[in-house]
Amino acid sequence: MSLRNLAKKVGVSASFISQVEQNKCQPSLDTLQRISEALDVATSYLLESESNEMFPPKEVVEIRLPNQLKYLSTVADFLKSVCQNQEVPSKDIENILLAVDEASTNVIKYAYQVGPINYFKVRVSVDRELVQIDLLDQGKRFNPLEIPLLDMKDITEDGKEKNIGLGVYFMKKVMDDIRYHYSPNEGNHLILIKRISQSKGNGQ
Repeated sequence: MSLRNLAKKVGVSASFISQVEQNKCQPSLDTLQRISEALDVATSYLLESESNEMFPPKEVVEIRLPNQLKYLSTVADFLKSVCQNQEVPSKDIENILLAVDEASTNVIKYAYQVGPINYFKVRVSVDRELVQIDLLDQGKRFNPLEIPLLDMKDITEDGKEKNIGLGVYFMKKVMDDIRYHYSPNEGNHLILIKRISQSKGNGQ
């Protein structure tokens, strides 16, 4: 069936069908249903095909840890192992470790009161284009993105920063995207995203 004939049956323009075919736009569910009827296939077939092409399967691994600084090395070992298994370039891994170390330290220091043992989760999702790290805890609300970024002039000669904005500065510097969500039921949810800088598998 030509694009023009399909477009006529669906009630849209041929250019729209062409854009859908090239993944340049996404049709509404109603339009998708009309396309499936015109092609005589189930809508679920088109949804599954689109999902597989646009969103390749992710490797998702999660670890649950006590809110104690001594477990920061465990977080680093966990992240490094997952990323290396997925052939993430070493320079990207270094940046991820730097950002997650700062984010985990913030959770341990500020999310919970000193004393009782509580837990937080680190979840890693890896696909061929990016690495996403989710940090989840149910402590008090703490959004690191609300911390004013440190002016590099505020760093003293001995290398000590005058406030904690330096860690957030480096997090934003090495990661491609940082998001934060909070809800009373689910607590803090910090998302760190790093786009893989080069094709995996070259060992660089």
